[in-house]
Amino acid sequence: MSDHVDFESIFECLNAAGVRYVVVGGVAVVLRGVDRITADVDLVVELTQSNATAAIEALLAAGFHAKIPVDPRGFADPDIRRRWIADKGMQVMNFWDPSGERPDVDLFVDYPLDFESLYTNSDAVVLQRTHCRIASAEHLIRMKQAAGRDKDISDIKALNDCERIQPKP
Repeated sequence: MSDHVDFESIFECLNAAGVRYVVVGGVAVVLRGVDRITADVDLVVELTQSNATAAIEALLAAGFHAKIPVDPRGFADPDIRRRWIADKGMQVMNFWDPSGERPDVDLFVDYPLDFESLYTNSDAVVLQRTHCRIASAEHLIRMKQAAGRDKDISDIKALNDCERIQPKP
């Protein structure tokens, strides 16, 4: 496994497939200027059947594998997602890269915020090789308040500090 973790290739494959998604979680916190370590990429994808299918197919084509023993293509079916939530307590569909070069990818099977609101209020970020959309600080803080773990409380404080320091355009 290399010392460099390749986040951008995940966004490249999703962008090439035309997937509508927003980066949430630790990577979004880092891209908002908080210095912290994160081991996975948390994404909210628009859960229309066509978009969810495109996301799954893009990840599979890029070499990712589902971590749990289910057909990952079921992610595109709202009835299957509801069963996963009810029967397995699933919150995210997790994908891993057997090469170890890329971090795990977690796709939310449901999200408490309306996707259009999340997407509209997200910010486009230009990276070295591609781009992505990251959740607004407000949405990240709301998400982290709901999770309530120690690292989420720490992220909320750091996000609030960053928002106070950075001038608004």
